Amino acid sequence: MLSGTRRALRIGIIAAAALFGVAGSAAAQFPNVAGGDFDIGDYLGSLEGNTARLIGRAGFGTERGRFVIINGVSDAADVDRDGFTGPPNPLVGFTTLRVQDTTNFVNVADPNRTPIDKRNFVLVDFLNPLPPGANNIVAFLVNIPEGTSAGRYRGRIEIQDATLGPFVPAGGSGEALRTDGFFIEIEVLPNSGIGIVQADTAAELDSLVLRGRPGQTVSRPVRLANRGNVGLENVRLEATDLISTSGTGLRIRREQITFSPEVVSAVAFGDTARITVFVRIPIGILAGSYQGELIAQGDNVPAVRVPFTVIVTTPGDIVFENNPVFGRQGDNAVIIFNADEGTTWKLRIFDMMALTVFGDQNTVFITDKAVRYTWPLVNGVGEQVASGMYYVIVEAVQDHRRRQIRGKLMVIR
Repeated sequence: MLSGTRRALRIGIIAAAALFGVAGSAAAQFPNVAGGDFDIGDYLGSLEGNTARLIGRAGFGTERGRFVIINGVSDAADVDRDGFTGPPNPLVGFTTLRVQDTTNFVNVADPNRTPIDKRNFVLVDFLNPLPPGANNIVAFLVNIPEGTSAGRYRGRIEIQDATLGPFVPAGGSGEALRTDGFFIEIEVLPNSGIGIVQADTAAELDSLVLRGRPGQTVSRPVRLANRGNVGLENVRLEATDLISTSGTGLRIRREQITFSPEVVSAVAFGDTARITVFVRIPIGILAGSYQGELIAQGDNVPAVRVPFTVIVTTPGDIVFENNPVFGRQGDNAVIIFNADEGTTWKLRIFDMMALTVFGDQNTVFITDKAVRYTWPLVNGVGEQVASGMYYVIVEAVQDHRRRQIRGKLMVIR
């Protein structure tokens, strides 16, 4: 059973066909010809004149279009005004209609761009059968390959009957019957996209890992790829802070991460831009893994993020989160140092007279490779220590070797 929309369209086809056909040549009356004919109705279905205009995105199909193919048996149904078959000539039906030819869909503004291959044209409905006096509403679409550049593309399809080939009747309009076609214009919508790829291959970069010692500047090139179908502008990289995975709270701040060039003004469709990432590893930072994100972005394009890790390879000395420590403000001293997981460590704090003020010891958590210790600025009996310089000495196992590491801490009250 026909849907309401299709039923209404069928009812109005002959009237519309007569209107547009006569409007094209009101006085033209081509003879009743033998052998049968079919027409594709201009201004019917999705056609504006003899052109269907569709919209779609790269990587998807266009919206569905429709054309109406008519087997007219009267002058009113002869929408192309090229002749029709009717009494007393025997009526002819069609059962082997097919798309005889389709051109590639060529970019109108730049024919040298890669076209949309004609094999992407898809008939959704059947052409056959087309009995005498009948009409078929045929849906179609065009698949748009991934990576097709934005713009307008134009092509043509031609329909013929495989059994009853085209012919030019005597006394007709001079046009071949039993063949007809129409143009298709496709508006491929712009779609911006950006990606981060390896510096020397087209493979996606799933993460960026750099290694170095405290005080070093380490670097690695990557490339930003235009993954959309229009040009990109003001393409750049940014990074978040890189935070220690040991739970110490230490970080390599984003200000110590730079890029060259800082901004690429434009990346053309299908092109890439090379950018080098530099990281200045702070002096005195502890060994370990520091993790964050590398962010690729540009104007009017969604940002892309990948994991970004810097591995500091040489154990550092003691790091103080705040030095000096302002005891009058209620601050505590936070002492951070590397130590192998599961090993024991010992901490001692001395004043300027080399007298032991405070001490503690414990075991590193199995999952950690660093210790974050808080000293509340008290001595061994819980009394607040005075202002001054203090020596912090830690014995810990680092890279399977027991070491003694030292640092100086200023307390201000």
